[in-house]
Amino acid sequence: MLRKKLPGINGLVTFEAAARHLSFTQAADELCVSQAAVSRQIKRLEDQLGCQLFLRVRRHLELSKEGERLFQAVTMGLGHIGSVCDDIRRTLTFGQVTIAATHAFSSFWLMPRIRAFQQQYPHLKVHVIATDNAQEQRSEKVDLALTCGNSQLQGNETHYLFSERAYPVCSPSYLDKHTRPKHPEHLLAHRLLHMDEQLWENIGWDAIDWPAWLQHFGIDTVDLKPSGLTFNNYLMLIQAVLEGEGIALGFEHSIGDLVAKGKLIALTDKQWDTGRGYYLAIKSNRADNPDVQALSQWLLNSF
Repeated sequence: MLRKKLPGINGLVTFEAAARHLSFTQAADELCVSQAAVSRQIKRLEDQLGCQLFLRVRRHLELSKEGERLFQAVTMGLGHIGSVCDDIRRTLTFGQVTIAATHAFSSFWLMPRIRAFQQQYPHLKVHVIATDNAQEQRSEKVDLALTCGNSQLQGNETHYLFSERAYPVCSPSYLDKHTRPKHPEHLLAHRLLHMDEQLWENIGWDAIDWPAWLQHFGIDTVDLKPSGLTFNNYLMLIQAVLEGEGIALGFEHSIGDLVAKGKLIALTDKQWDTGRGYYLAIKSNRADNPDVQALSQWLLNSF
């Protein structure tokens, strides 16, 4: 029976990642577990097989002879299983397109367009993955991704959408109680709302925060007060702005509609075009799929 011959599947998956990277740390990052968890899985697998799978040579990991044999077998076996599972999923999800974007991009920009798209294509299922994790946005289960960065995304066809522009915004109720800042330096006297630095790290983008924005316009941030609220979610940040809690940096693609409707007010005439672009990334192996083409063309034509 296979159950008696094979070690645990978690151990094999962990071993494959560690052997491919020759690093427990990188395997842990890929699998979203701790390095200690990887070490435990490898130790358990070695105990089950009765041999050492990794050797530490000159402070680097190498596979033992037995480890090499197992790696070849696991790569071939799990790779084939993965391919079959992908084929099954694609068969079962015929007529479904999966698109990923950040939480803010999904809520403010994507969803209004998806609603309009579904009125014209009611038969096509659209699965929206809202995530601020860069790896999840570009995973194999995603057909389309709305992402920030450059046009060189391996394994994807990329289409430029627009540049990233950042400017301060507040609610009408906030201005009812405070003097409107006419120049960027006047913002230092106001309650500024902040994004958590960890969010930028998770997305994998350089931070566009108050210090960066103010310094871009030549303002010394030594007087920038750490007061105000800090959020790890852009949706919560904008909700706080709408409720009059303070001033935040708004990004045109996310809050442009709110400004146009008068729910938010753009302050000062200073907008920073950060030089970054937003792209529609289409998985190369899905680009010829009619459903993927329908949604991608709809989005590209919405500008």
